[in-house]
Amino acid sequence: MTVGDSPLGRHRTMHGQVVEWLGRRIVSGELSHGAQLPNEADLAAQLKVSRGGIREAVKALAAKGLVEPRPRLGTRVLPRDQWNLMDREVITWHGTASTPDFLTDLLELRLMVEPGAAELAAGRASDEQLAMLESAYLGMAEHAPGLPDAEDAFVQADLTFHLTLLRASGNQLVEQLGRLLEPGLRHGLEASSHAPGGVAATLPLHRAVLLAVRGRRPAAASRSMRRLLATTTTAVQHMLDQ
Repeated sequence: MTVGDSPLGRHRTMHGQVVEWLGRRIVSGELSHGAQLPNEADLAAQLKVSRGGIREAVKALAAKGLVEPRPRLGTRVLPRDQWNLMDREVITWHGTASTPDFLTDLLELRLMVEPGAAELAAGRASDEQLAMLESAYLGMAEHAPGLPDAEDAFVQADLTFHLTLLRASGNQLVEQLGRLLEPGLRHGLEASSHAPGGVAATLPLHRAVLLAVRGRRPAAASRSMRRLLATTTTAVQHMLDQ
């Protein structure tokens, strides 16, 4: 970083950069529960932004439940149980912070939601959605032998498979949940692609889900998705324990 540069990146709006810079440090634990943020003037000088920009960023973080600004006492980081963990940015920050507990919680949530979504999709998926599911699976199969070099393409195909399945459930709340969780889901799929033996074990299970949904067999679709997620969880947990 050259003299005069801000610690913030050059992407997005300045307000967004400040929110992200602070948010990532809170979620990673660098700024832990009860920690006091530097005062407005010092933080503005450190990040080379206006005091108004800092004030607006703190308001945004407070709306997410991460901090509490108190007049004349400063701004402190709130405990995790007060954070809005369903906020897209908070989910994204968890992913980049590689938080094991969050990854485990995400897998548990998926296990509660996706088998039911697969069951509904077996009865409701449109021809277009079935074609997208098959295309996503074929993309995974194509790029799997090229891992880890082909990670980006493989994970994108895997993500498309799961998001399409959630949409194919025909339930607008399940679809909305998928859009909300997309940043965390992407991180989870990246992690599972790194797990030794994970892709080899789960790729045939993706095919089983596809065949059950395409064959209009709800119980089989739910059962296959449950087996897929249980296998993924085992592989990821083994990786985390190493």
